[in-house]
Amino acid sequence: MQWNSIPVTVTRNPRARKVWLKMRSCRGIEVVLPYRVSASEVPSILERHKSWLMERLADLETRGQAPGQNPLPDTVELAFLDRKFCVSYGEGVRPELHVAETQLRVLLPVGETGAGALLLQMWLADLGTCHLVPFCRELAHLHGVTISSVRVRNQAGRWGSCSARGGISLNAKLLFLPRPLARNIVLHELCHVAHRNHGPAFKAALRELDPQADLHEELIRTAWADLPAWTKWRKADLGDKTRR
Repeated sequence: MQWNSIPVTVTRNPRARKVWLKMRSCRGIEVVLPYRVSASEVPSILERHKSWLMERLADLETRGQAPGQNPLPDTVELAFLDRKFCVSYGEGVRPELHVAETQLRVLLPVGETGAGALLLQMWLADLGTCHLVPFCRELAHLHGVTISSVRVRNQAGRWGSCSARGGISLNAKLLFLPRPLARNIVLHELCHVAHRNHGPAFKAALRELDPQADLHEELIRTAWADLPAWTKWRKADLGDKTRR
């Protein structure tokens, strides 16, 4: 695949002070422009960054996440649960997902690959609610942390968050991580109940709960890039794109 054949989405951000380029898994190039930069400059901007685009494209191709590649999996391996799910596909009038223990059957209208990815994301979120919510509540109880709520979503860019009122939000993608790494992330958010920033008090609290926090955080930093392509699709990707 050549970089100049990739779909390009152009957006504007009033807070942007410079041009931002992103190569999105399975979706294409995203260009974020400040208002002072004309959209007519996008082709020349891409040409200047051709080497970087080629490097990112090659990396995505090796992961099976390049634009145009089919992101739908034949298997889903969830390290947190130590379980492997087999996925089969068929044609259907509307997108449907049927679950029978470790067998997933996805029915899709012809050409609706993205809808299949979103179905799998919803299944992952439901599974995360079943397993990650009690996991978080158990850790909170064990360490005497009072939380107001726990919910599981498919966030686009973070593993979890903690609100000022002690509400914990966890990413369903935690199910892809081994338990020690998922535990570190949950403990990280629980520490934010008492420590809102990442200052010395927060770091000390986290290391008291997880003595291997430094090692776990190092592994977590690279884990996001290894997530399957289908986990990174968004509803917006099913709509029209602005192309060069």
